[in-house]
Amino acid sequence: MHRMMPAMRSLLLGGAAAAIFLTTTYAQINDSIRGPASEANHFIETPKGWVHPKTPWGEPDITATLNMMQAAGVPLERCASARGPCDQNKAWRTEAELRQAIEQAAGRGDRGRQLIAEGNFGAALLAGVTDPATPQRQTTLIVDPPTGVLPNLTPEGKKRALAMRSGWSLPGESPSYDGPEDFDSWDRCTTRGMPSSMMPYRYNGGFRIWQAPGVVAFELEMIHDARIIHTDGKSHPSSAIKGYMGDSKGRWEGNTLVVETTNYKGGHAPTINLAVVGSPAGNRFPQSDQLKTTERITRLSNDMWLYEIKTEDPVILTGPFTVRYPMKNDPSYEWWEYACHEGNTIVPNYTNTSRHERANPPKEPVVPAVELTTGPPQQAAGPIGSAPGAAPTATVKPFAPSGDITKALTGRWVGRPQLKTIDYDIEIEFTANPDGSVVGRLIRTTLPQERPINLSFRNFRLSNTRQMSWTFPNTQEWTFTGQLSADGSAIAGTTNSAQGGIPLTFRKR
Repeated sequence: MHRMMPAMRSLLLGGAAAAIFLTTTYAQINDSIRGPASEANHFIETPKGWVHPKTPWGEPDITATLNMMQAAGVPLERCASARGPCDQNKAWRTEAELRQAIEQAAGRGDRGRQLIAEGNFGAALLAGVTDPATPQRQTTLIVDPPTGVLPNLTPEGKKRALAMRSGWSLPGESPSYDGPEDFDSWDRCTTRGMPSSMMPYRYNGGFRIWQAPGVVAFELEMIHDARIIHTDGKSHPSSAIKGYMGDSKGRWEGNTLVVETTNYKGGHAPTINLAVVGSPAGNRFPQSDQLKTTERITRLSNDMWLYEIKTEDPVILTGPFTVRYPMKNDPSYEWWEYACHEGNTIVPNYTNTSRHERANPPKEPVVPAVELTTGPPQQAAGPIGSAPGAAPTATVKPFAPSGDITKALTGRWVGRPQLKTIDYDIEIEFTANPDGSVVGRLIRTTLPQERPINLSFRNFRLSNTRQMSWTFPNTQEWTFTGQLSADGSAIAGTTNSAQGGIPLTFRKR
């Protein structure tokens, strides 16, 4: 795990000053992109007169220790991680916007090294495991489709997504865990799969390229995956021979390495998982054995490489998508051992806890809504039916909204999270108490293998402006913030967790 990128000002900014918006033409990268800074080379200029180095046996030399974290802050889909207004049509930051972002990032320092100097090694580990990213011109990793969003899944793709299991829960979900098969391949430290393994995450982003006559090796820091790519012209083996990372064959187009990979195992590792910022929640993005990836690596200078991967899977996806981003050669990169299974307790801990909770379901208190305010929190009181001195869970007293809001809310509602990968519904219910307060409950979801829920919302808050928020009572915390429509027919909002935000609208049954 690398603690800090080299100085931000070492990044090549490029010379274009005007804003550049939605890409109108998509082209694969190759030797022709070298030259003055432009959209084609992600505004990374190739120095005038630079000559591409060769290996002792005469092939283009692309050997490097690259840092995928260069683009770790760029979301997979455009605007996927936006916290405010976001232009869905803007593919590139202006140079001025990039300079401002670099200046802000340069002042953050290296907290991990500071804590080591202080002798606070525990805090240093926690601060140092996340590799900081370098601000980029691009606004999304996806360059094709030019909209910067993933293609839709096929009906078969969504069917397979529903059958997948993961340690990452979806909104409203309380999964049951009974063994390793209930977790995804990343949970089990088997592999991140493809193409996800070739995209930046928040840590362990090292990527080494080794070369020998007729062969190139890609070594990955995360889950210590290694890929052997033959460039001797041999064809792929029988389609009966499959692997998690597929079978890769390479060729040189000038000085650009092109890698075609087929023979994927399919059905085991997600195509895209939460390792990639701005990816769909839940780690349930299936792949089939028809998956094919085509990678291109173009060296732009002594320091900078441009990487591209095109993904095709006709069984799962309605169309292909292409990701592209730059990486910097960093010989000083600190490559930490990814000894995941050595201390991996997620499978036994989740399984034992899940079995215990199912055998001994906890008694959840029924907590009515309190007033949603922007002021300081008030003294709290215990839940309805709790004994004197019970732990505080709400403000001074339950909130009784206006009668028209209570009337509009009372009853059952159904909402469908706007997920790219999975279609399922969440059913909730609001009931009114004699004192005019309102209780919200999660009744069920339509996810397979879901156990009965019917639990009260946590931290439920309401206001007479029709705004509301709550936390779903599930394995992992998902909060919802939304507003009741003027006609009382819909509650539109967003549900959020560490996995990101998802638009969610409930409508009355």
